[in-house]
Amino acid sequence: MDKIVDFQNTEIAFASKSNTELTRARLLFEILKNKQLVNFSNKLLQWALALKLPVEWIIKATVFKHFCGGVSLEQCAPLVRKLNESGVYAILDHSVEGQDSEEQFDQNTRLIQEEIRNAASNDGVAFAVFKPTSIGRLETFELLTKDPTAESLEFNRIKERYFSIGETAKTLNQRIMIDGEESWMQASADELALALMERFNQEEVIIYNTLQMYLADSYERLEAWIERAKSQNFKLGVKFVRGAYMEKERAYAKKMRIPSAVCVSKEATDELFDKGVALAFEYPERVSIFLGTHNEKSTEKAAQLALKTYGVVNHPNVWFGQLQGMSDQITYNLSHVKASVAKLIPYGPVKEVLPYLVRRAEENTSIAGQTGRELKLLRTEQKRRSS
Repeated sequence: MDKIVDFQNTEIAFASKSNTELTRARLLFEILKNKQLVNFSNKLLQWALALKLPVEWIIKATVFKHFCGGVSLEQCAPLVRKLNESGVYAILDHSVEGQDSEEQFDQNTRLIQEEIRNAASNDGVAFAVFKPTSIGRLETFELLTKDPTAESLEFNRIKERYFSIGETAKTLNQRIMIDGEESWMQASADELALALMERFNQEEVIIYNTLQMYLADSYERLEAWIERAKSQNFKLGVKFVRGAYMEKERAYAKKMRIPSAVCVSKEATDELFDKGVALAFEYPERVSIFLGTHNEKSTEKAAQLALKTYGVVNHPNVWFGQLQGMSDQITYNLSHVKASVAKLIPYGPVKEVLPYLVRRAEENTSIAGQTGRELKLLRTEQKRRSS
């Protein structure tokens, strides 16, 4: 079967980048290639920020500039326009973590609703997005995951925030994705997401929930979601990702002396990801899909399934997405074949976005071949331009 997407076309992948931008990206990934240096730098930066040393400008000029859109929605606007010029949509994510006060959660709810309004008024922004722990304490989700009957006033406030966000999205007919987080809090967050879908995903998919396929039970959870959508007669929105908390998951399992929730190998995760996506495509009238992946093989398989299922790659039920600053060979070559594809763009104050940036740096050093692939493609394009 002929391939739908040519991921090796670096001319298309980097058409929007200047020579200076290519060089800067290459230097950054050269640094990210060194795991010991990354780990040391992460600790050093967090220590320096804690002591209020003037290092924010270093972060802002390097990893923040590469992986983020700015400190505010307004600062993201030029990047959104630049992406749109290449047929790529944007997803703006206020990537703030680690907050724990009710006032902060209420403020974040208002910011998420602002994101929804911004997306609804901008054709170039495809989805709004939020993290469960941006509007409620992780410990509260964890408690309800362990004991679903242990409701509290605090959890009731979280539910109110969820449904307030859902109402805003539904009123403006704006798609919104809910991120996945740690396995030990995820079941209660999933339950809230499915409750939103029951209410708001009647005629079309407004709410998408994230399924992290590196979790060994993810396929069974997907089956249960599909059965619930069928029995309660609502449409299901699923964002498929491999997962972003692998080191944390393994450390938690070791601490708690329990088996890790993560698949035993990268190969097992890849197999589960493709198996889950294939299952979702079996329900074209029921399930809408967003594939958040940097894996070329999984992307090509999904494109083939879309063509087989819908007759086209760019059907409204099928979206692809990659993180800003990574896997441009996937994003722009998908756009070239008219697939619906978006870049997820984190934004927010540098200090507050730092946990996200640390994860991105750790991900690039821990995922086999990720940094090497980025470097190879950047070098190939530089060589092509100089020839």
